[in-house]
Amino acid sequence: MQTTSIFEGIFKLLEWFTRFSLTNLLWIFFNLPISFLVATISFSNDKSLIVSTLFIIAALAPFVFFPATAAMYGVISKWVADDHDFSIIRSYWVLYRENYKKSLVGGAILVPIWVIGISDVFFLFKKSLFFSIILIIILLFLFILTTYFFAVIVHTDLKLLKAFKHSFLFMIINPFNSIFIGLLNLAILYLCLMKFTVLIPFVMGSGVSYFAFQSYYRKYIRVEQLKEE
Repeated sequence: MQTTSIFEGIFKLLEWFTRFSLTNLLWIFFNLPISFLVATISFSNDKSLIVSTLFIIAALAPFVFFPATAAMYGVISKWVADDHDFSIIRSYWVLYRENYKKSLVGGAILVPIWVIGISDVFFLFKKSLFFSIILIIILLFLFILTTYFFAVIVHTDLKLLKAFKHSFLFMIINPFNSIFIGLLNLAILYLCLMKFTVLIPFVMGSGVSYFAFQSYYRKYIRVEQLKEE
């Protein structure tokens, strides 16, 4: 009996690892232009090349990164809602097409804000440490808002402005939980990008989206329960 339980646990772990890996690989594939550019600058020491490439990535992000990430969140949302009987590849493609326009427009709004915020941090870092820290905190909340935005657009049929409004509201519901999840996801990104790059193809994107959507979904369920009471 104990041996059977161990094997069942190993099988379950491998099943989840396979799901995360396949979803993450699809995300990287649909981000192929950006993936290539990121790989290029990771091997470069030319600051001007890095900066110009980052601006190209920012220009591509609404058209490439945002739709691919929305599709990934859509797949993750099914698992969090206990729906496991579906084709990951087919569902990813369907969700990619369904959410392309809304995620593109959302990206066109969010990317310039990100560019301005990150540019200001680098500009102010040597001039004012205090304002740099304030901007970093603001960027943390922008990161959390962005992850919730993906969760909202794949889980609801809200129009874009209402999706942003709901993303903000769910972010400030239990803000300590939102901050914890935001820091956890930043830690995942840091570990994958800086320490254990071998994990990038397997869990970087899918891991972040899983924790972000799970946090959003728990709050969503709680709000719906309060409405019924």
